[in-house]
Amino acid sequence: MGSMEPQERLAVVIDDEAIILAGMEIMLETWGFRVVAAEDAVTALKALETAPSPAVIVSDYRLRNGGTGVDAVRALREAAGATVPAIILTGDTGAALVADAQRDGLTILHKPVLPAELRREIDRLMDAA
Repeated sequence: MGSMEPQERLAVVIDDEAIILAGMEIMLETWGFRVVAAEDAVTALKALETAPSPAVIVSDYRLRNGGTGVDAVRALREAAGATVPAIILTGDTGAALVADAQRDGLTILHKPVLPAELRREIDRLMDAA
């Protein structure tokens, strides 16, 4: 019998652009994650009702209906009852966004993000957690 990992590495990816969401999902799966891909926090929370707490959250900053990735991370962390490591992806360089994300201890990566850069950041956050 093979040994099972004690906890599956579960990543939550949130982006309201379907093509980006699909690409992120495939990329994270090739890195050995089980992925919950959602276009917003509500969808992600529904999917996580039957799943373990995520190991990492990667969210786009600007989401539909005026939502933000920072709000999505807050909702997911609250549901998990833990400060899950999280990365915000954005094309926005505004000071307000940076301040908003830093208040919650979130890592910001500016688009375009190279896969190697994202992977390095995920590994760093998970090692620190």
